[in-house]
Amino acid sequence: MNLRLRLSPRLLSFTMGLSLSACSWAQSDKTDFGAVAGTVVNMLMDNHYSRRDFDNELSKKALQNYIDYYDYNRLYFTKAEIESFHANYETKLDDYVALNKIDPAKEIFKAYAQHLKDRAAKIRELLQPGKLDFNTKEEASISRKDAPWANSEAELDELWKRQITREVLQERLKISLAALRKKEKTEAEVKKADATGQPAPATEAAPLKPEEAKPFEDAKDGKAKEKMPDTPEQKVQKRYDSFLKIIQEYDDEDITNFFLSAIASAYDPHSEYLSAPEEDRFKIEMKKSVIGIGAELGMKDGAAEIRRVVPTGPADKSGAIHVGDLITGVGEGAEGELKNLDGLKLQKIVELIRGSENTTVRLRIIPADDPTTFREVRIVRQKVEIKDTLAKAELIEMNKPGAAPLRIGWIQLESFYGDMENSNRRGAMSATGHVRALLNRLQKENISGLVLDLRGNGGGFLEEAIRLSGLFIKSGPVVQQRDNRDRTEPRFSRGSEPVYSGPLVVVTDRASASASEICAAALQDYGRAVVVGDKTTFGKGTVQTILPVADQMPLFSEHDRAGSLKVTIQKFYRINGWSTQHKGVAADVVLPSRYDAMEVGESFLKDPLPYDVIKTMKFDMAPTNPLPIADLKSRSEARVTANPEFKYITDYVTRTHDIIKKNTLSLNENDRIAEDTATEATFFKQKQERKTRIAEANKTGDPYTVFPLTLDTLGEATLKTDAQVKKDAKPEARLSPDDGEGDPTTTADDEETFPHGIEPVKAETLQVVRDLIELTTQAPKNTAKRD
Repeated sequence: MNLRLRLSPRLLSFTMGLSLSACSWAQSDKTDFGAVAGTVVNMLMDNHYSRRDFDNELSKKALQNYIDYYDYNRLYFTKAEIESFHANYETKLDDYVALNKIDPAKEIFKAYAQHLKDRAAKIRELLQPGKLDFNTKEEASISRKDAPWANSEAELDELWKRQITREVLQERLKISLAALRKKEKTEAEVKKADATGQPAPATEAAPLKPEEAKPFEDAKDGKAKEKMPDTPEQKVQKRYDSFLKIIQEYDDEDITNFFLSAIASAYDPHSEYLSAPEEDRFKIEMKKSVIGIGAELGMKDGAAEIRRVVPTGPADKSGAIHVGDLITGVGEGAEGELKNLDGLKLQKIVELIRGSENTTVRLRIIPADDPTTFREVRIVRQKVEIKDTLAKAELIEMNKPGAAPLRIGWIQLESFYGDMENSNRRGAMSATGHVRALLNRLQKENISGLVLDLRGNGGGFLEEAIRLSGLFIKSGPVVQQRDNRDRTEPRFSRGSEPVYSGPLVVVTDRASASASEICAAALQDYGRAVVVGDKTTFGKGTVQTILPVADQMPLFSEHDRAGSLKVTIQKFYRINGWSTQHKGVAADVVLPSRYDAMEVGESFLKDPLPYDVIKTMKFDMAPTNPLPIADLKSRSEARVTANPEFKYITDYVTRTHDIIKKNTLSLNENDRIAEDTATEATFFKQKQERKTRIAEANKTGDPYTVFPLTLDTLGEATLKTDAQVKKDAKPEARLSPDDGEGDPTTTADDEETFPHGIEPVKAETLQVVRDLIELTTQAPKNTAKRD
């Protein structure tokens, strides 16, 4: 049984993020999704940790979850409709699915789709010239998730008028902000030129005002010669047209997907139904490989657009596929008919492109650089490794005048990935195997300390978390699991000796969840590592498994696309008996974080399982115990207090809290421009202060020398610096903007950057490692047992 510990995607990632992948098997319209629903509910009752029947109480929760999937901000349904849904189905969903029926889901979706279609027509009317007022004193709500449902269609019309005014205004503000940033950049360049005596660079034309965005016309024939940027109104219109098209393409499989996920999440927020395409995406995410052409797609103008080309993949090697190209036809094999893609969902287009290894797919391409023509491309499908999310490392030299560089290893792990189906096979994909390889190379470089960066790591496979923890401790317990029959099972690392025994810091944030929390907690409990970062991690202390639905359906039923159920079957506990559920793993050294302003974590989710504790296990403390936590905290607090970068973060948190509490935005353009100008002035001042500090720090030489290390460069005799890598290496991936037009508010020059990518948290973590090395060099250790 492969156990998975990871955060769950929801409606937004499915409807607006279809660009990544889809399944590779043949389509089937025969699957009985009513039977799928009945089977999934039986599987939930049999396997979920709570051992609860799908009763009236859960039926009520599931109904509200399903409504929220479609109308989270309460902008489509009226109060009367919601009351009708509850009256008809609140205590009856369990009865319907017991009869293998999904009629309530279809009815609610049908009503939603009709509302969306009607609303799109009204939005189109609102976006006509002169319809919106940007001199108003009105305000719009930021979030309506807790607002009452509208009493009438007229009330919804007024809410939507404010919503569309807000969205168009936001696009207008982007243009104004782009002009402001260009002005700041020009003034800074002129000031620099005056100081150095060099001529200032030629200035570019200012961005167009919103009302000036129209096609360029030739003076002679009046024909459009160049596509100008969309107006703010056009951008908003395209956004809703695109969303309407997605919804209109929904079929029973999509409706069942949301309906069953609504039921599963009534049990707990991490149980969910995975449709066939989502199941395929999950496998790709965990195995970090896929059979295909090595490109990611998105929809644009009714065609599939190349959004990303993976270096060294088949598409890249062909030399015929480029970012921005449009795919309008797909054919199987070296010869034969090309299937036109008009009207197909992106999910189905990707299914056509995917196939078996070493088979040929033909694509009809409209090139991005010449949209007046098309070409046919033949590509042989191959296994493509998704390398940009694999474990990676850096050798960082901390430089001080008159002293030898202090060498620190930094390993970044975005997930606990692995190929659990082939875990015992030599060379199988494994986060632990990759980290071990990076760690061995770093130790050859004589590192004095190590950082394991788990920020943003939402989890992965339980077994990988256990194995990876064992790289840093002797054989011993790592985590405890308890099932729905109150049976507790300890899980052990099996390595007799750790791969690395030196000073160790684990850095986490609020997005570090599940398997990340197992690893961080174990190393903390053993006294093996200092945890640095946000106040606490996510707080997900539950274990899920993936169960194929088809396996539980009647033998001769149609279930080609029955999908899978991801269901919570266990809770996990630290070896000290504490649960990480809700509370997460508290950092030993806490740093200010932008997450402090956000509702991120298990406690903010609906219907999470409760926190509890169990018996502490017996284990031997690591030789590094006790760690000098108090000294590390006091030293760090002094630096953080004196560091303006962390003051910027705390100011951001305060501002964001105020905005969230107010929950409204002005719809007056002049007022918003004044607000944005003041905010931009603050950010510009911070950037200038940062540049001054960096220049001052570099007067005696660069404080850091960084040597990137990837799985592809492990065998190189001499590591290259990040500057050499940037100069010599091909980009890891080539991307196009999601909407094909880019964001006018940011440029490469405008983005806030830090030398070597060492931002405030990373810089402070490195200082904590330096302190740890200094404080533990001669300190006596306590290896007593914990009872």
